[in-house]
Amino acid sequence: MIEILTWISLISGGLLILLLLLSLLGGLELDIDIGGDTSVDTDAGGLGIVKSLLTFLSIGSWVVKLVLATDKNPALAFGIGVVAGLTGVFLLGLLLKWLISNQENVNWKPEDALFETGEVYLKMNKDNSGIIKVLINGGMRELKAKSLSKKEIKTGDKVLIESFDNGFAMVSPVKK
Repeated sequence: MIEILTWISLISGGLLILLLLLSLLGGLELDIDIGGDTSVDTDAGGLGIVKSLLTFLSIGSWVVKLVLATDKNPALAFGIGVVAGLTGVFLLGLLLKWLISNQENVNWKPEDALFETGEVYLKMNKDNSGIIKVLINGGMRELKAKSLSKKEIKTGDKVLIESFDNGFAMVSPVKK
C-alpha cells in the first residue's frame, strides 16, 4: 500500500509541477477551469480541474503514507489525507491568484499616451512626420508623430501629445 501511495504522489506531483511551469513560464494553459458564469473573466489564476486533482492526489497520498507509517489506522490516515489534500488545493489556489494579481499590464494603445510628454527621436519637418519616444505603461514606445504647429521639431526636443489623427500622434513642442 505504501509503495502505491508513493507512486501516486510522485507521478501526480511531477505532472502538477510540469503543468504549473508550463502555465506560469510559458503561458501554455492545459487545464479546464470551473466557472458558472462565462460572461465574466474566469481566468483569475485558479487551479482548474486537472491541477486541483493532481494537487489533491499528490499531497493527500503523501500525508496518508506518512500517517500509515506512524499509525496503522487506515481510516484515520485517509481522513487526514483528504483534509491535507483539500488544504493543499486551497493554498496553491491562493498562491496562484496572488502571482497573477502581481502581473504588470504590458498591453497598450496609443491613446494611453495622450497628454504625456515624449521626446523626438526622428525630427519632424514642417510638412513631414517624425517619430517620438514616450513612456507608456512602464515601457518606452515609439510613435509616428506630426507637429500641430507645422513647424520643424528637432531630435531630442520634448513634445506634448495632444491628440491622434490617422495613426499619428499630434504633438506640440514643450516650452523650455
